Amino acid sequence: MKRIIALITTLLFGALVLSGCEASEATQRKELQKTTTLENSLEKANLKEKLERENDPSAVRYVYLMNFGQIVGYYVIEGKVSASGSQLAPEQEVIDACSADVCPVVVDSAQDDGTYGQGDPGVFFFLADGTMVTTDLNVIQSDAPLKIDVPLLGK
Repeated sequence: MKRIIALITTLLFGALVLSGCEASEATQRKELQKTTTLENSLEKANLKEKLERENDPSAVRYVYLMNFGQIVGYYVIEGKVSASGSQLAPEQEVIDACSADVCPVVVDSAQDDGTYGQGDPGVFFFLADGTMVTTDLNVIQSDAPLKIDVPLLGK
């Protein structure tokens, strides 16, 4: 009987010691995380500034079109360049039905225009007069004119 009590006491003591180690390890990890997390991250500051600029509907931008690595011209636009394949609705839907013991079933959704398949390639943007331009050429976007001698398009 004394052996059983001693064994139980030893197990309880071991459990307390182990739980104390786990707690102190968690505390150490939290402290380490605090010391390795930057309070003033330049990456976070850059991302915040980019988001603010991209979401300014009256921002003037310069979009340079490239063809085979050569800049062929540029547009002055308001707003931002957007991917033609973007859509407002989710790309996939979860169906509450089970098929072949797989639950849930995920299927492709229709695009915003009601069709299926891959979206349009390229990008689109709007000129100051409201004209929409869509292209699948590579683009360079800047919020100030670049010193490149190419024609202004869309006049």
